[in-house]
Amino acid sequence: MGLQNEEKLELGCTGLQPKPKKWVLLMVRVVAFLATAAATLVMALNKETKTLVVATVGNTPIKVTLTAKFQHTPAFVFFVIANGMASFHNLVMIMVELCGQKLDYKGMRLAMVAILDMMTVALVSGGASAATFMAELGKNGNSHARWDKICDKFETFCDHGGAALIASSAGLILMMIISVMSIMKLLIKPKSDSS
Repeated sequence: MGLQNEEKLELGCTGLQPKPKKWVLLMVRVVAFLATAAATLVMALNKETKTLVVATVGNTPIKVTLTAKFQHTPAFVFFVIANGMASFHNLVMIMVELCGQKLDYKGMRLAMVAILDMMTVALVSGGASAATFMAELGKNGNSHARWDKICDKFETFCDHGGAALIASSAGLILMMIISVMSIMKLLIKPKSDSS
C-alpha cells in the first residue's frame, strides 16, 4: 500500500516536470519567431533614395537619383527568404507544440521536429553569413577589386541592414538553443505508462 502511494507520488511529480520545460521551449520559440520575423521585415522594407551630384559642367551640377534596395543584392534576397522561412518554421512548430499529441505519427514527431530545427539553423546561418559579408563590403568596400563603400552615402539603408543582421543573429542563437532542446527532448523521452 505504501509502495503504491510512493509510485503514484513519483508519477505525479514526473508528470509535472515536463510542463515547465515545454513552456520554456515554447517561449524560446516565440522569441525566435519574433527575431527572425523582425529581421525579415526590416530587411524587406529596407530602401533609401538619394540624389547625388556626379559631375559639374561649368556651374551646373549633374545630379543622379540612386536607390538602394535589398533586391539589388542576391545575398540580401537570400537573407530575407531564409529568415522568412525560419519565421514560418517557428510558427508551424509553435502550433505543433500546442497540438503535438494529435500530430504524432508512430512516435516520429520529436525526430522530425529536431531534424527540421537543425535544417532551419543551417538556413538562417547561411543567410546571415551571406548578408554579413555584403554588409561588410558595403561598409568598407574592397580596395583590391576597386569596389567603393556605399554606407557613407546610404547611411539609413546600412543602419537598417545592420539592425536586421542583429535580429537575425539573435534568432540564429535562439534557433541553436531550440535545436539543442529538441535533440535533448528526443533523447530523453518521458517514461511511458506500462500499466
